Amino acid sequence: MKTTSRSLICKSAPLFALYLTAGLLHVGSALAEIEPAAKTLTQAVATKLAAAKTLRLTAKHALDPSLGVGARLEKGPLQMTVKRPNQFYVLQQAGEETREIAYDGKTFCIMHPQLKHHACAPLKATSIEQVADLIDQRFGFRPPVAELLAEDMASQMFLHVTSARITGTEWVGWTRCQKIHFEQDGMTADLWVGLKDKLPRRYLLTFTRMKGHPTWDIRLSKWELNAAVNEKLFSKKPAADSSAIPMLKSR
Repeated sequence: MKTTSRSLICKSAPLFALYLTAGLLHVGSALAEIEPAAKTLTQAVATKLAAAKTLRLTAKHALDPSLGVGARLEKGPLQMTVKRPNQFYVLQQAGEETREIAYDGKTFCIMHPQLKHHACAPLKATSIEQVADLIDQRFGFRPPVAELLAEDMASQMFLHVTSARITGTEWVGWTRCQKIHFEQDGMTADLWVGLKDKLPRRYLLTFTRMKGHPTWDIRLSKWELNAAVNEKLFSKKPAADSSAIPMLKSR
């Protein structure tokens, strides 16, 4: 994950500006003050997720208004489908503002089926980590919670973090979780992990360099590991009557 601006990637797809925030975890200095228990728990999560050849989950997010992204981006949860090593599909059902991302290892598409416009680009990557980096480099944003879905999730979470520790046990919905607190220059990240299933249940980013320390709060639910998936979703293309628009870089 890399530092990015909060500008929109393209005029037609403001939803994906929120994914810029996920790109901030990799800013900072060398590893230090990593509590062994926090490292062990993060690795346990990474091992469980990496063993799954397919993943399905739902993410519901809330953005602080001061991030300047817009309240309409919170309409509807994100339904995510991932197939190792490098394919994913994201759907946000939001009526006229419904949005989709599809990636099959070769082509990346953002689609607005109701508004009838889209942006697609050729993009080759061999892992979730690599495609997230390439999208960031070329278009200035990252796919949703890419670091949690990466095969090497533990390395993604700890890269340039200056401290990490377990701060207690809390409930997220009906799931009792351990909370891991990560710190680095300019931001903190809190990850709630199910005590029994070792699955991420909540992910809270706090931007400590910004006035008021705004947050992006993501609730993760309906995890399905190694479930059957519709592989046609990854290569989904826009409808014939959809208009192509440029995918503008946000920075």
